[in-house]
Amino acid sequence: MKRNGKAESISSDRRAFIKTAALCGGAISLAGIPLAGYFISPALKKGTGKWVDFGVAEDLTPGSIEMLSYEFMVKDGWQVLPQRGFVWAKTEAAGNIQIFSSTCTHLACNVIWREDEKIFECPCHSGRFDINGRPLAGPPTRPLSVLEHKIEDENLLVYLTF
Repeated sequence: MKRNGKAESISSDRRAFIKTAALCGGAISLAGIPLAGYFISPALKKGTGKWVDFGVAEDLTPGSIEMLSYEFMVKDGWQVLPQRGFVWAKTEAAGNIQIFSSTCTHLACNVIWREDEKIFECPCHSGRFDINGRPLAGPPTRPLSVLEHKIEDENLLVYLTF
């Protein structure tokens, strides 16, 4: 009978252990799902945008294309990093302003304005765009992105996504 009593005791201890382990595993799983979401969600967050102030709009020279630089801090996941770059402002004589992205539509290199040729040129693969951002030569098939902008309190604000 000792053997049978000992076997029942071991069997009872085993059941209690399995039951406790299952309950603990379930509790950890239920608590772990929100915790995992909390730590993973910043990495999965979609890009957002920001209105960037480029100063007084009247400072732009009518009939020209000018490079406008920007720098601001962006929270990327758990890090706060500087975001730097530039856009191209095309100001017509009538005061109309068009803002082009500096990013080539082929492989995202920065395009530069060639004043003497009146074209935007991508130095990476010799992509060329006309004064209105339309592709002329090279691999790019899409025009340069025209960015949303507004004049507020006499300042030029451009909406940038990152």
